[in-house]
Amino acid sequence: MAQPITIGANSIAKIGARFFLIVEVEAKTTGVEIDPVFGVRTTAQQATALLRAGVKRTRFAKVDPKPTSTTKVELKGVLFANGRIFKVFDVENATMDISVLVRINLAQAQRLIRNGTRIIKVYRKPF
Repeated sequence: MAQPITIGANSIAKIGARFFLIVEVEAKTTGVEIDPVFGVRTTAQQATALLRAGVKRTRFAKVDPKPTSTTKVELKGVLFANGRIFKVFDVENATMDISVLVRINLAQAQRLIRNGTRIIKVYRKPF
């Protein structure tokens, strides 16, 4: 039987001079599917150690990723980080599960949030 709670897409994003661990937590069992994304601010040293350990870098794109017959794309929320705003997408197929960030402006963010898009919580880890 599969574990009901797993880590999905996870990566390190450098936004300006700060580093963020972007993590999707997946809780799935009969009748339940919860998969929020969180951000955790890290130090440069922590980010470097995580990258060396195999955590991938977050992908940044200029346009929204598009689904294909083999790739699922889901808008997970709006991320406010280091004075910048991004749409965060989960892009998943048989071989990858990654976060893609697309920079947007405040008006676009407000419109998405008014229409029900989640705000991605950023946790500020004490240094």
